[in-house]
Amino acid sequence: MLEIISSSENGLCSGDSIIPGCWVRLIMPTDEEIARVSRELKLNPDDLKILLDEEELPRLEHEETYTLVLVDTPYKKNEEDITSYQTIPAGFVIIQDIILTISLRRNQILDKFASGNVKNFNPAKQYRFLLQFLYANAGLFVQNLRLIDKRTRELEKHLRRATRNEELFQMLNLSKSLVYITNSLKGNTSVLEKFTRFSAAADILSETEKDLLDDTILENRQAFEMAQNYSATISSTVATFASIISNNVNGIMKIFTFATVLLTIPMLIAGFFGMNVIVPFSGDSISFWAIIGISCTVSALIMILIYRQFMR
Repeated sequence: MLEIISSSENGLCSGDSIIPGCWVRLIMPTDEEIARVSRELKLNPDDLKILLDEEELPRLEHEETYTLVLVDTPYKKNEEDITSYQTIPAGFVIIQDIILTISLRRNQILDKFASGNVKNFNPAKQYRFLLQFLYANAGLFVQNLRLIDKRTRELEKHLRRATRNEELFQMLNLSKSLVYITNSLKGNTSVLEKFTRFSAAADILSETEKDLLDDTILENRQAFEMAQNYSATISSTVATFASIISNNVNGIMKIFTFATVLLTIPMLIAGFFGMNVIVPFSGDSISFWAIIGISCTVSALIMILIYRQFMR
């Protein structure tokens, strides 16, 4: 999908031609759309296709004719009634007075820009547009991290009542999500640091934009620290519940072992007196009750011994 958005007196408007000051937006582009944009902007189409790789790492590259910025953005993925939080690259290419964005799926932050719901947005201000996106992107990471923390607390309440595999798998899924988010935020942090050095050397930002860059760095740093803390918390929680499960299993095994020993003693005594040989009390009328009494006494003594040694 190809969109060309520019600013006018009446707000944002869409067009068919790439003109100075416009925003060229590629969403899941076809080969024809990539070829057209590459031809008109004099870019290598292979460089654009690389930006669609989900495994591509965040980076900033400054060439003679353009500046490329690739960052990770978060999104929620629902699969089999389980929500996971993942990240996907979003690419920005600034070519003189034109900005190009390219992504493998629709980006909710860019959708807000395209719909005109972002204050002071002007596609012709390429670097301010980039900084506004980066600030909103860091805020979206924080929002998703809070959702993860809320979901973790809900799962903890369920696990305290009854330990089930379903909740444990969801906790594991959230733990994996936090790993992805932490790595993405780390990569975005390196991009922001490099952009700070680049913008200072090129002197391309106004004072307002420099303040926005500082706010973006702080927001991204906050998100990174939150991700680290939540990741450590959920790892500790999973380890704790694993220990609880192991302890519960040990307790159940103790009970089964205890019951097995108690049942084995009467069976052993009954087996001795059930042999086809001459045994004590064979001619006594109360032999049955005597054997039962002996079995119960021995079982009781062993039960007391086991309880004092292992069950307390």
